[in-house]
Amino acid sequence: MPKRKTTTNKRKIGTQYGRALIQPSTINVETREVEVVIATETPVERFGWEFEEDFDEVLVCDAAAVRMDRANRGLPVMDCHNTYSVFNQIGRSSEVWFDEVNRKLCGRITFSRRASVEELFHDIQDGIVKDISVGYQVCKFERIDQGEGRRPIYRAIDWMPLEISFAPVQADINSEVRTGRAENIVEIINQQTLKTKTIMSKKRSVEEGQTIQYTVEGEPVKTGDIVTLEDGMQGVALDDGEVGDTIDLTVIEQTGEGVDPAAVAAAEEAAAAAEEAAVAATEAATGAEDAAAAAKEIAKTAEEAARKRAVAIRFSTRAAKLPDAFALQLIESKKTVDQCRQAIIHELAKSGPKANGAHAIGVGVSGADKKRSGMQNAILHRVMPSTFKLEDGAREFRGMTLIEMAKELLNERGINTRGLSKMEVADRVFGGQRSISTSDFPSLFGGVIERMLRGDYTFAPEYWDKIARQTTVADFRQKQLYQIDSANGMQKVAEGEEIKYTKMVEGDESIRVESFAEGIKFTRQAFINDDLGAFSIIPSRFVRDWDELRGNLVWGLITGNVTMKDGSKLFSAAHFNLLTGANSALNEAGLSAAQVALRRQKGLDGKRVLRIDPAFLIVPPELEVTARKLITATTPTTTDGANVFANAFDVIVENRLTDKDAWYLSADPNAVDTLYYAYLEGNESLRVNSEDDFNTDAMKYAVRGDFGASAIDYRGMVKSAGK
Repeated sequence: MPKRKTTTNKRKIGTQYGRALIQPSTINVETREVEVVIATETPVERFGWEFEEDFDEVLVCDAAAVRMDRANRGLPVMDCHNTYSVFNQIGRSSEVWFDEVNRKLCGRITFSRRASVEELFHDIQDGIVKDISVGYQVCKFERIDQGEGRRPIYRAIDWMPLEISFAPVQADINSEVRTGRAENIVEIINQQTLKTKTIMSKKRSVEEGQTIQYTVEGEPVKTGDIVTLEDGMQGVALDDGEVGDTIDLTVIEQTGEGVDPAAVAAAEEAAAAAEEAAVAATEAATGAEDAAAAAKEIAKTAEEAARKRAVAIRFSTRAAKLPDAFALQLIESKKTVDQCRQAIIHELAKSGPKANGAHAIGVGVSGADKKRSGMQNAILHRVMPSTFKLEDGAREFRGMTLIEMAKELLNERGINTRGLSKMEVADRVFGGQRSISTSDFPSLFGGVIERMLRGDYTFAPEYWDKIARQTTVADFRQKQLYQIDSANGMQKVAEGEEIKYTKMVEGDESIRVESFAEGIKFTRQAFINDDLGAFSIIPSRFVRDWDELRGNLVWGLITGNVTMKDGSKLFSAAHFNLLTGANSALNEAGLSAAQVALRRQKGLDGKRVLRIDPAFLIVPPELEVTARKLITATTPTTTDGANVFANAFDVIVENRLTDKDAWYLSADPNAVDTLYYAYLEGNESLRVNSEDDFNTDAMKYAVRGDFGASAIDYRGMVKSAGK
């Protein structure tokens, strides 16, 4: 029969959360009651961050194992384990009992009659909400070793239910210790089977009962293992040892002789005594540590930081598929978490494939970047599904709330989020406990805003870019614009004579770009409430504002009739581009007069006719019908009825033109310099900057654009006053 030994140790553990089941057939609408199965003895896999091993947890469901102090008074029924407010309590248990045949803990709960609970109660009746979860506190575990390769079983033989919650998903493996919750000491009774290992070593000449030193070979050895030496002797290990370690053995058999039961028992007692002494020392250290933690808050904070550091390091090494021994080495080092992650990268590089020959090393997109990109598309699709289609990489995030997305990004950074409440996640995103780097969640929203600013939206059309020419400037200083002095023209050049060069001169007019901005805040409240309403206003607010701003600046040059550097207005008699009186009305005669005025414009020398062809007829809304009739092709019966301006110009109707009688004829701005607009080089579109302010409960985003407009010449446009 295999021998077993029992040891006891202690660990800190917080409130746990496990699955429970609702019994739909027991719903009583009149009394607002329903029966539930609070717990069963079905094993549930747990990730044992506190216990340094994964295990299967079993809640023993009998009167001897369950503390009924709270249950007998009635357990509160909560919304998603949210115990921060009494308004999150939606009911209370009226009775709790044991089903001894089926090994279950059962209960009956009564719902509140508050109006805010009514909708949930209807969803429970309709079978929409049917999952519940129980919060409980474990005081004592019995650990049963299952042997190599199998998770041990932790039987909760002393535990107490605390509350029952309705939740979208049952806890299962996603329910872990809630960081920030009250912790208690749990006692673990370890039932371990002694194993016999056959490990060959060199021959030794020793006597029974003697303690010898042994160098571990073949495979690791645990305290209490029986080791068979090469010459047939056996010994009981008094220490744990990895391959290559030197440990103590107590000899229990000589060569060729049978095993002496008394010697085996003595060796086992020695091994057990050694381990119990180690456990006692550990318990004493734990007690001293707890006392110091109670006396000094600083020590408690340091301990919590160390635990989180160890969890983060272990998470990162497991994700990289590196051995736990390497994780332990990093944990025992003085390195920060970021430094440990760099060490993990270097370790992977050492064990990874080598580049050789024509093979190249490529840098891919990190897991966090891929997740953030997918989340951006999922948020965009959720806010504006008709504009932003769901991409393949975003489908896994389609149904996630912002809280769940934040947890994903935290987990990607190696930060455990299992069991964190909405408030605790929000603290790590907005509050003083911020754990997400500035490249994560703030950048997630910044990317969403960037994409929305570049979306294809249908607003009232803008035509200012048709009548003005684009340029760029390197900075925010005045930029002088050049004009060509074409006074020489093409001239005959006799053999040997010097060519007369056309001069490029700096013009009198200049252009300057200025910055424009407006901001948006995403608050902690909106994050917790999963409210994306702030993003829905971006197209109608920021994009439209940007379009209107640029249009106002360009059209403002025309409606304001700006003064040029020569002291005359853009449209003036001095510039020969302002028509008044009888020939200024919008009709055939007026169009003819404006066309002639445009074509008679002369160059910088005042002599050379530029031969400008009009391209755009620009009118206010009041003259739109008249303008379109004037350029519409007809089928006349006589030459007098022919429309000479049929399809001659493109009509631009601009609401900013407030003078209902005035109209304009303009050349193509790429053929004749008249109006210019400019962007700062490399910033032709809106851009987003985020401000990570740790003193506020909001993420701040500034939407900025750099733009300028200027009239540099008057020759490409004619104004008709129309009266």
